[in-house]
Amino acid sequence: MKLKVGLLLCAVICLLGVSGLVHAETQLKQLGVKPFYKPELKSVDDFRQMVKKTLPDLKKGFQMAGAADLYDGFVSQAGQPGIEEIEIKPGEKLQWMMYKNGNTVKIMKDVVWAGKKPFKAFRLKMEKSGNRYTFVIPAKCGNVAFDEKTPLPAPPSPPMAKAPEPPKPAPVANKAPLCQVTITPVKLTAGKEVTIDASQSSDPDGKIASVSIQVLDSSNQVVYEKKLNTPPFIYQMAMPKAGDYKIRVSVTDDMGLESTAPGCGEKMIAVTSRGHFVADIGILYQDDPATFLPLRIGYDWYLRDNFSILGMVGWAPVIKGDDDTNSVMVDVTGNYHYNRMFFGAGVGFWHSSTDDRVDFILNAGVRVYGQPNQRNVSLFIEGRSAFDEFDEIESYGRIGGGLRFQF
Repeated sequence: MKLKVGLLLCAVICLLGVSGLVHAETQLKQLGVKPFYKPELKSVDDFRQMVKKTLPDLKKGFQMAGAADLYDGFVSQAGQPGIEEIEIKPGEKLQWMMYKNGNTVKIMKDVVWAGKKPFKAFRLKMEKSGNRYTFVIPAKCGNVAFDEKTPLPAPPSPPMAKAPEPPKPAPVANKAPLCQVTITPVKLTAGKEVTIDASQSSDPDGKIASVSIQVLDSSNQVVYEKKLNTPPFIYQMAMPKAGDYKIRVSVTDDMGLESTAPGCGEKMIAVTSRGHFVADIGILYQDDPATFLPLRIGYDWYLRDNFSILGMVGWAPVIKGDDDTNSVMVDVTGNYHYNRMFFGAGVGFWHSSTDDRVDFILNAGVRVYGQPNQRNVSLFIEGRSAFDEFDEIESYGRIGGGLRFQF
C-alpha cells in the first residue's frame, strides 16, 4: 500500500489536484505524474545525490519561486547532517512546490495535500538572516516544496553581571565550484586519443577536490567512467570504437559540492571507423585490342588520417577485343588523401587464360558525393602495366577509370 501511495507524489499539477481559479489553494489529490526527479528517493543519500545532479534546474526553480536568495543555503544544507524523514498528512499545506513538465521547471503555489493517506518526505531546515526556512521534499519524486519561514528565537539574556556577547556571524554558505572543460579533438578515428582538460576549473571559496568523467554512447548508456582526485585534472583516453559519444564532466569542491555549470555541459564527439568496404565498377582499355569491364570489391584501412592501404579483388570480363580473355585481379595500393582528392600506387596480380602478370598500378580520384568517413562516391582513373612489359606499355598497358563506392 505504501508503494501505491508513494506513486502519487511528483505531479503537483495533476488534474485531480488542481482547484479552480476561485480558490486560493491548490488541492492535490494525486501525486507522481510529473516528477522533478526520478527514481524514487529511498534514503538521505539518494536525496543528496538528487541535489547534486539537478543543480541547474534547482536554481531555476528557486528563481521562479522568488526565492533565489535561498538557493545557495539550500544546496549547502543538503550536504550537512540533520535531514529528517517525515510524513505529510492530509490537509497539510505548503507555500510553493517546484516540479517538471517534461524538461521544463514549473512552480505551483499554495499547495494542500488532499490525498487520503500520508506520504513519505524529507525535511530540510536552513537558517538565513535570523530566520529558519523549512523545505519538504517528497521521496517519490524529489519535488522541492517550501513549508514555512519562522524567526529564530532570540538568544537568552545574559546574567546582569556580564556584558552581552556579540551575536555570532551567520555561517557563510559554501559556493559551488566553477567547472571549465575543453575536449580535443571532437572528431577522430577509432583508436585515437581524446584529451579531457578540466584544469581551468576553480572554486571561489576553496579548491577543486575531484573531477568525474562519464562517456555515454548514442543510446545514452554510460560506457566508461573515471574519477580524477589529483591536479592538474587532465585525462587522455583512447576511443576504441566508432560512434557518436557524449562526454559529461563534473567537478566537486573540498566541501563536497558538485557542479557542472557553466563550462561543463555535455560535449559531443564523433569517432569514425579506421576502415571501410569499397566497391569499383569501371572500364579498362588495352591497345592490343581488349577492353575490360572490371568489377572489384575490397577494404580500405587508414593507417593515418590521410593515408590508407586498399586491398581489392575482382573480375574483369572482356567486352571488346580478342587479345585477352576474362581476367581475375588482386590489387593492393597505398593512397594519399588530400581534401576531396586521392592519389595512389601499388601492385596487382592479373590472371587470364592467356597470361599471368604482376602489374604496377597508378591511380587518382576525386570524391563527388558524401563525406570522407561516411558513405561516398568517387570518380577515379587508373593505369596499369606488367613489370616485364614496360617496353611494350603502349600495346599491353591498360588505362581507364570508373566509379568507387565507399560503405
